[in-house]
Amino acid sequence: MRLRLGFGPRARSVLVALLVLVASFAFVRWWDFTIPPIGRNTYQAVFLANGQTYFGRYYDRLGPYVKIVAPYYIQQTPDPSDPNKPAQTRVVQRGSELHAPLPVMLVPKSSVLFVEDLTDASPIARLMASDQQ
Repeated sequence: MRLRLGFGPRARSVLVALLVLVASFAFVRWWDFTIPPIGRNTYQAVFLANGQTYFGRYYDRLGPYVKIVAPYYIQQTPDPSDPNKPAQTRVVQRGSELHAPLPVMLVPKSSVLFVEDLTDASPIARLMASDQQ
């Protein structure tokens, strides 16, 4: 006499499908689908169609989005006491805003105009390198 566990062929199929689904989800969360960079500098400037520029580590990805890691942007603040005075310019690391976003940005590829490598002598690249240490 054989002992049956109560799993029929249909229940086994559902169990296998559930295990494949969980394994697929774990794989997608682990692998970011980035295309490995070849022959480029550490930091890039990413120019967007809306006029905004972000600086950071740029990664092309499979799919409709690109990834920018540890993004920075330029912020200009006018002097309210003297409108004729030039605006004060500073480089801000994304993540210090009120909503405290994560240090990774996903940007639609359709919004990216072009990407430029920053040289190691760039003041923004040196600032990012010192912040990463």
